[in-house]
Amino acid sequence: MIYSKLPKGIWALALINFINGAGNFIFPFLTLFLTIKLGYSATYAGIFTMISLSMYVPGSLFSSHIADKVSRKKVMIISQILCGMAMILCGLMMEQKEIVPYLMLLIFLFDGATDPARAAIHADHTTFNNRKEAFSLFYLAYNIGFAIGPMIAGILFNNYPKWLFLGNGIITLFATLCVAFLIEDKKPTDKDLDESMNSNQSDKAVEGSIFKVFKERPLLLTYIGISSIFGVGIAMAFFALPLYLTDLFDSFGPAYYGRIMSLNAITVIICTPLLVRFSSNKHPLRLISFSMILYIISYLTMGYVNTFFFIAGLVVLFSIGEVFSATNHSYFVMNQTPLGHRARFSSIQSILEGAGFAVGPLLGGAIIDNHGFLTIFITSSSLLIFCFFALQLIRIGYSKKDGTKY
Repeated sequence: MIYSKLPKGIWALALINFINGAGNFIFPFLTLFLTIKLGYSATYAGIFTMISLSMYVPGSLFSSHIADKVSRKKVMIISQILCGMAMILCGLMMEQKEIVPYLMLLIFLFDGATDPARAAIHADHTTFNNRKEAFSLFYLAYNIGFAIGPMIAGILFNNYPKWLFLGNGIITLFATLCVAFLIEDKKPTDKDLDESMNSNQSDKAVEGSIFKVFKERPLLLTYIGISSIFGVGIAMAFFALPLYLTDLFDSFGPAYYGRIMSLNAITVIICTPLLVRFSSNKHPLRLISFSMILYIISYLTMGYVNTFFFIAGLVVLFSIGEVFSATNHSYFVMNQTPLGHRARFSSIQSILEGAGFAVGPLLGGAIIDNHGFLTIFITSSSLLIFCFFALQLIRIGYSKKDGTKY
């Protein structure tokens, strides 16, 4: 088994990812909650989703510097407690629909504050040699939980919507308790940083600000920019899918969407260990390129099918693409990130890539209201085609820089 030799700390982090995945009730059903429960149009739901995702920016920027300088673990615990409490408060005040959207913004703010510390903790508990296997285990564990979460949320959605928030909040607080007692804070010491500076690894520590780090890594910065555009395409399709299913199947749409999300997670669970083993000697940029091809095929076809069976088949296809992308993207980026800048680098990365995911729903809502579902899936595919060819230029750039084939 490819994960058998990983240390206990990595398995503890994987357990926490599983808990978070099983409790992820709110985010998969955000579009349906806004349109069905709050009565928003697709356009307004897209605008609100963009505003919500933009709340990650102040949360991420504020917490990342503290996480690098003080403690990743303390930042993660405090921000997750605040996030869980905001979710519970939202559930308790569900009848006051004019207040709920503002509470939801707090959820995104505190979740954004958690992300840089979480990413840094994941990197701190791994080494250059086991990072790909560890990151794939984190991803696999989350999706094992996610196979359960949306299915439960799909049942709760119609009759018990407040429990989407109450349940997510309670499980978030439980996951935070696990962080407090199971996870060691391995923030690099000054000695660790000094030793790393003398190494030859691509993630060795460097001196200077985060802006200097980006200036010295133009290809990596360009790659993150491409990932942001990739995020626009993915977010547009992800935003459209629950609305498309509701348009096709009326009141059965939310339940079918829950099944689709669980199918996505089950596919990921089955395929992740197999694909990681198969691709262990392949460069991550090559595998990310292949994932884009699978996404493109899925989204180009999605708008032309109207039966659950065929839609499910396309979900399986892009889920395989998701495995290739998710297990290689963070692995590639973290291997290029200096040891002492991990939380700040993760913050900037999240902001740049998150901008794409924030813009996607805004564009998606406008396209659906004015042009329909076929247009949004074609537009999404077109953006991914652009990203695919841009990524090939990045691969050429790295090949010339390192003298190796990417």
